[in-house]
Amino acid sequence: MPKLVDHEMRRRAITAAVWRLIAARGIDRVTMRDIAAEAGFANGSLSHYFSGKDDILRLAFQHVFEATNIRIAARLGRASGLAAIRVFCREVLPVTDETLLEARIATSLWQRAMYDAQMYDINARAMREWRALLTEFFGQARQAGDIGAINVGTVVEQLLNMMMGAQILGVLTPDITTARRQLDMLESFLDALPHPA
Repeated sequence: MPKLVDHEMRRRAITAAVWRLIAARGIDRVTMRDIAAEAGFANGSLSHYFSGKDDILRLAFQHVFEATNIRIAARLGRASGLAAIRVFCREVLPVTDETLLEARIATSLWQRAMYDAQMYDINARAMREWRALLTEFFGQARQAGDIGAINVGTVVEQLLNMMMGAQILGVLTPDITTARRQLDMLESFLDALPHPA
């Protein structure tokens, strides 16, 4: 009887191997042979699951956002407004081993996303989703009377820019842009929002 193969499980295993390799060596030093060896497959077997290295990198990039979104959804619970914003930000900022690993992967792949149409679309879709979610949370905070009148679109962009910058600096200068400093920046940002009149 032929052996049943869970293709999705194997694709996830290959993606996890790519994450480990990018985090350890950087994207340019990762080869298909390296990926196969790290995932425990024969080199030629990767072609059964992916059309090439670019296809693997696209899935790895998409998986960064999916993993973050799954954690956010799991940890939100009934939180709304400012509490929900804090949950969201703590899952994006590189303040744990897990989120730091994701930041290393994301920042390694951003340059490719500028020129690869599919990766560009993955990033654009994720940013649209995150903007919509943050817009909803800030709206809840205003309705609850936790913050005063703000230009929600501008505040959302400021927060996203701060978090994306923290991903870069959290990876490149972790001794300065520590988890504590990132969380302090988040609280300073939220504290600086106008209070209700």
